[in-house]
Amino acid sequence: NISSDKILINQRYNPLLDDYGLYKLLTNDIVFSALKASATNGYMAPEYTTTGRFSEASDVYAFGMVLFQILSGKQEITSSILLAAESFNFKEFIDPNLNGRFFECDAAKLTKIALFCMHESPFERPSMEAIVKELSNCTSCL
Repeated sequence: NISSDKILINQRYNPLLDDYGLYKLLTNDIVFSALKASATNGYMAPEYTTTGRFSEASDVYAFGMVLFQILSGKQEITSSILLAAESFNFKEFIDPNLNGRFFECDAAKLTKIALFCMHESPFERPSMEAIVKELSNCTSCL
């Protein structure tokens, strides 16, 4: 279960994930009654509320939420942010603190990655390897 509050930065500004891989500990247990309530924060994949199981696909979903938080500069990702993202209406959802200073092609790529990560079906979500490959191409517009 990845969320922005579990992303830590070390002294060299390298990102670290706290509790990453928790799904491996919980995969075989149906212990989700206490966690089910936290699904409302948006990080938990839709299938978690019915299966009660974490998977790599549910971590990918949460990563998509983190990408939207980075893009929008907002902690809570609303349906209006997602609608603006789906139509690539950057003025409606990109962090206003950027004052319009961003590369649209990179914003489009990051938006596309985030949307794929948050696909309703866990089988349609990309692997983390595919995400890393796509992210490495995000500076190609420069």
